[in-house]
Amino acid sequence: MRIHQHVNPLSNKYLALPPLPNWTEVYTHSFNPLHLDLGCAAGHFLIKMAQKQKDWNFLGLEIRQPLVERANLWKNEKGLNNLFFFTGHAHIVLKPLLDSLPINVLQYVSINFPDPWFKRRHHKRRLVNEELVKVLATYLQPSGKVFIQTDVEELLPEVKSLFLAHPHFLLVQELMENNPFGILTEREASVQRLGRKIYRVLFQYNKKVNTTSQTN
Repeated sequence: MRIHQHVNPLSNKYLALPPLPNWTEVYTHSFNPLHLDLGCAAGHFLIKMAQKQKDWNFLGLEIRQPLVERANLWKNEKGLNNLFFFTGHAHIVLKPLLDSLPINVLQYVSINFPDPWFKRRHHKRRLVNEELVKVLATYLQPSGKVFIQTDVEELLPEVKSLFLAHPHFLLVQELMENNPFGILTEREASVQRLGRKIYRVLFQYNKKVNTTSQTN
């Protein structure tokens, strides 16, 4: 099956909201802490995470429907009842998707190698923007974390600026040698084999107002 590596997220076909799942049917324990992976691609990373941390639920969001359908087949074959893959454009589906979940479950968000959309006229297609940060702040639980990694150095300052401009996000760590999960994504492993540098950053949601965020 040939699947395009890049799609235009502003295309009309990605503007509709797919049917939302019944979470009590998706997860055996729907109130377990949730790890959301945005742009989960083929889903191998989350499949390994779900096998490793069975007391957590995992949710992968990916815009390419064929990848999502295949990933859900794989997770069903492995009998993983703490994992689900959902298709859609994050800027359209993320808020209603999170709103449909049981309350107080979102504890971790990972964004692995988001498409940088290098051309300035394409920057509006980037996954991480001000609205995404606001949505995550609405649903993350206190001390919840957001981890982002990229091999595009110019993307990191923009990501940091967006999160630190929000009064409830704190920068926990950057210049990290490894991701905090002990499991590599496929892209991460490929980038490491090529000897390229990976830029990683970890934020934490803090209910108290971050008075230093405007000065970072």
